[in-house]
Amino acid sequence: MPSSKSWIARHREGGIYSFVILLVAALACGGVVAGANFAGRDAFAAADARLDEAKGGAQRALLFPDATFEQVSAPAIEGLNSVYRTDGGAWVFDVSATGYHGDVELMVGIAADGTVAGIQIVAEDETDGIGTNALTEEYFGTFAGMPAAGALTLEDAGSDQTHVDGVSGATFTSNAVVGCLNIAFEAYAQLGGN
Repeated sequence: MPSSKSWIARHREGGIYSFVILLVAALACGGVVAGANFAGRDAFAAADARLDEAKGGAQRALLFPDATFEQVSAPAIEGLNSVYRTDGGAWVFDVSATGYHGDVELMVGIAADGTVAGIQIVAEDETDGIGTNALTEEYFGTFAGMPAAGALTLEDAGSDQTHVDGVSGATFTSNAVVGCLNIAFEAYAQLGGN
């Protein structure tokens, strides 16, 4: 005579039953997480944008402490992320160039008189004590007051180029810093500077 117990009651102690219960629980949890992510994706994106803007705003303020910034349309230049103009006529360029361990992202400030006002690090992953030696205030200071025109090079300078020194042992990162400055100079020229 067949058992009066249901299939579930008879197999409750088995491995298949445990597997099915875990699978149903995992699918339910995954569905809840996916639903929350789908429902909040716009809010998450807006929060990320506000965080990025707050971080960038603080760095722009380090370059021009008393300025008000307005984002302007950036020219289509590879490595140029964004452009801001201050109420005093200065410019801030968020630029990226390839270093040793990936992109080095910097903010380059160009004063209203067309000279480099300063440089701030946005993001980098260079080797501590080697590549980071080219990401110091001391090295950045060598560019302060330099006209934002032409192109900079670590090699022998050609026409319309200016030779600058790199940091010994940090060639890739020095090239990234110079590359970032060249991108900023090109964007500055396209926006009507120098």
